[in-house]
Amino acid sequence: MQTIVVISSCDLYKDCWAPMLKSFQLFWPDCPFPIYFVSNFCEIAVDEVTFIKVGEHKGFCSNLKKALAKVEADRVILFLEDFFLAKKVDSRIVTNHVEHCIDNDVDYLKVDSHEVIFRDDFRIEDSDYCENVLDIKYSLNACIAIWNKSTLMSICADGFSAWDFERNGIAFVNDNQIKLHSQTIYSASLDSQAFKKICAAGAVCKGRWTKEGVKFLQENNYFDLIAGRQVEGRVIRFIVSLYRPNSIFWLPLGLILRLLNKFKINI
Repeated sequence: MQTIVVISSCDLYKDCWAPMLKSFQLFWPDCPFPIYFVSNFCEIAVDEVTFIKVGEHKGFCSNLKKALAKVEADRVILFLEDFFLAKKVDSRIVTNHVEHCIDNDVDYLKVDSHEVIFRDDFRIEDSDYCENVLDIKYSLNACIAIWNKSTLMSICADGFSAWDFERNGIAFVNDNQIKLHSQTIYSASLDSQAFKKICAAGAVCKGRWTKEGVKFLQENNYFDLIAGRQVEGRVIRFIVSLYRPNSIFWLPLGLILRLLNKFKINI
């Protein structure tokens, strides 16, 4: 069975491409899987990386589904373009995760160390895995995960953005009666068993560089890219740090973030 890495993007985020792939060179140089990068019309020349050009930008899900239809694979390790890696990846562990998905018919395995929805109550015996019950918002999300390719394609609703995928994905799965066996990593094993990116949000949040994104760019001599986007304000970053599923602050903080974003206030 063929497993591939797919980095989903569009040309609007091409400033993330070089640093994203630099992070792979730094932290996963021995990646044993073919690497594909989804774009619209553009590409950059990087050894052992294949760009899949999907044409006109029609949203995260439409682009991704079109790209996946162009490649032969059974399993997909899915990244977004601003998920810069921050820690050495153990290829042996990743391969074990892939084999676990195959052996146990897992359609969707969360392997992101910044996962915020713990499922320890659903731990599978004494393993490193827990069942991920799709019962609350963001239990289905766009964080780093190992996917069954056909399942991922089936839930990529045309026109959905990445945010739509996270906010409305569970309803789409239920409405269309899509089988989705999902698991996540036991919280005590996350740090050693999962991919670690520079921060939970990645290098870009709401179109702005995060402070961790700027730090990565500076450390790797991508100074010219910083000026192309605003940098996330300290107040917004503080609010985001408190924004957690099932928290009593969920609704009020979410409303504040939406208002700040709507009126393009960055403080």
